[in-house]
Amino acid sequence: MGTLMVMLSAAMWGLSGVCGQFLFESYHPDPVWLIAVRQVAAGILFLLYMNIKGIPLFDIWQSGRKNIKELLWFTLGLLGAQFMYYYTISVSNAPTSTILQYQAPIYIVLWQAFVRKQMPEGRELLGVVLAMTGVFLISTHGNPAHLVISPVALVSGELSAIALCIYMIAPENILKQFPTMLLMGWGQLISSLFLLPFCNILDSSVRAWKPAAAGAVAFIILGGTIIPFTLFLTGVKIIGPTKASLISCFEPLATILFTVFFLSTVLLPVDYAGMACIMVTVFMLTMKKK
Repeated sequence: MGTLMVMLSAAMWGLSGVCGQFLFESYHPDPVWLIAVRQVAAGILFLLYMNIKGIPLFDIWQSGRKNIKELLWFTLGLLGAQFMYYYTISVSNAPTSTILQYQAPIYIVLWQAFVRKQMPEGRELLGVVLAMTGVFLISTHGNPAHLVISPVALVSGELSAIALCIYMIAPENILKQFPTMLLMGWGQLISSLFLLPFCNILDSSVRAWKPAAAGAVAFIILGGTIIPFTLFLTGVKIIGPTKASLISCFEPLATILFTVFFLSTVLLPVDYAGMACIMVTVFMLTMKKK
């Protein structure tokens, strides 16, 4: 049951990216608007969920400057990861965006090397090389003189991975004191405040909304945030974080399958090879050392 919950959460996260690609290709909403709406709604839902469970919502803001600083860094990483993820989808496709963001463990390795002076081991160095090879294959198809994805997509995809790295590292201490979903609620809600000045929340730039488009937005809000997050955390309690983190790597595979099946996105063998390089790296860096 725990394994099924984690796989389902990963599939839902993957499908939310595919919903984003569907919206950008068929209805062309303003990316900033889509992400702002998602962050506002998700933040409110997370906090409501915590309130229903009886968790004090505002204690976190009275727990000291260090915790507040970590929360704000976490919010910055969350904002960058979410915004750049969907923006990369808007200028490329969901599988490319997902795989590029999954390079986050590589940036964590580099952060540990340069900031904490913890030099990477052989497996980690191999992971860096594999990830770089994967990005090279995805972005050039093996020809260094030619980019097959736009430079904007490549840069935004890398920025999403860096932001995800910040999002994963920043709340190291505060996570030991407060529930993860409480941090997610405040992070989502606060991050939306940074986006609202750059869009009209009442104007999506979509001329005519159809049920499929509205359903995609609803799934991005619910199926891409609170539902899979709840499933994932429940699954972690059953099977443990190490196994859960490995199974969650099913997300890129789910994204690829959903995109190819539902949106008929064409990926070449060299794309799959590049994605495989990055996924092997994620497995290598996620597995607990024996």
